[in-house]
Amino acid sequence: MEEFNQFSSIRESLATAQSIFIALPKSPNYDRVAASLALFLSLKKAGRKVSIASPQEMTVEFSSLVGVDKIKTKSEGRNLKISFDYLEDSIEKVSYNIEGGKFNLVIQPKDGFPPLSSDEVEYSYGEGQADLVLTIGVRSIEDLGSLYKDNRGLFDRAKVIDINIEEEASLSEKITHLIADLRLPTDVDIASNLLGGIERATGNFSSPKTNAGTFEAAAFCLRLGARRITRKFPGPQRPKPKVPLEPMPAGVSATKSPEEPPSSDWLGPKIYKGDTRV
Repeated sequence: MEEFNQFSSIRESLATAQSIFIALPKSPNYDRVAASLALFLSLKKAGRKVSIASPQEMTVEFSSLVGVDKIKTKSEGRNLKISFDYLEDSIEKVSYNIEGGKFNLVIQPKDGFPPLSSDEVEYSYGEGQADLVLTIGVRSIEDLGSLYKDNRGLFDRAKVIDINIEEEASLSEKITHLIADLRLPTDVDIASNLLGGIERATGNFSSPKTNAGTFEAAAFCLRLGARRITRKFPGPQRPKPKVPLEPMPAGVSATKSPEEPPSSDWLGPKIYKGDTRV
């Protein structure tokens, strides 16, 4: 019932949201990244305005996931911000003009103050904008790290829904059921990400948390043509049995007996006669 209520809440929020932001926690595992990317790609395929970010750069561990290059380290807005050190009453006028198809921002200093150095100018985008924030596998606000610290206004204004594991064996399993329940678009890439997350989180379905819902989610992905990512695990090395050495009989020497010298004609030419029979 709790999952049904959460899915209903997400459905209602998606119906009214103009822009969606998917946030990952610090040091996300493979399952979290796979589930987040699958949801991101599905919403993108549905024509929704959606972005995805994590407080940390993605590592080579996630290179097999489709769309991993879309995960940014911050939520970027559309407004360009120009910053520089400012001395009080040092600026006479700020104006702009358009010449040759270029927008020129003109900053005029007051008499007695040095002109602004281009080396001191910094460019950045303002705080990201979103109506709906979906956090994946986040237990506390501290898990979001810089994503929250740098975008407090975004989190304060938007509706925030955390998607976490309840009875499922993995987040990828939960997102699979969410996509199926909401009838969001799917394709091979989305299914492959989800199946990879399920397999990694459950140790190829060997986890005690694996249940009927896990196999149903995997079957859903396979029916969509999901590509399985094969991973080789080193098998256990069986120790070789130790054979006890029997003591040598008394009077037997372990020294090697001298070899007899070869006969004198050993190096001489020899004639071999063949016998061909049919």
